[in-house]
Amino acid sequence: MEFKLLIDHPEFIPTVAEWYKDAWGGRFFPYDTDEIITRIEGDLNRDRVPLHIIATEDDDIIATTMLKWREMDIYPDNDYWLGNVYVSPHKRGGNVASRICEYSLKKAKELDIKTLYLQTRKSDDGGLYARIGWKPINRVFHEGAQVLVMRYDF
Repeated sequence: MEFKLLIDHPEFIPTVAEWYKDAWGGRFFPYDTDEIITRIEGDLNRDRVPLHIIATEDDDIIATTMLKWREMDIYPDNDYWLGNVYVSPHKRGGNVASRICEYSLKKAKELDIKTLYLQTRKSDDGGLYARIGWKPINRVFHEGAQVLVMRYDF
């Protein structure tokens, strides 16, 4: 598995857009695929947030995530967030999510980010995020769902 920046592999943007639509379509991504592609293309960077990260294997994309700016409006002082963690269905259960998240932490540290936040709906205890060092800070009702907000301090 290799980790790369999406800006260097634009051929994978349509796949990432489809994944976003499939995973968070409707209310969270109320756009069609072309609109999602346009939004992704507007957020491509190498050395600052937002930063799209992908994992590849045998020259095919298998996962993606993103370092984001101010993801939750109810936390206006929390600048940097990890989000959009998605693993291709055929690669789930093989530590891919943990590994791309760990790589994202490395990239955040390189960008001199001191604290990173995330929100998860998947697990009450933080699941894989807790296993790799994230700390729960709050459980809130946000955008129609109960979420666990977590932080990672460098």
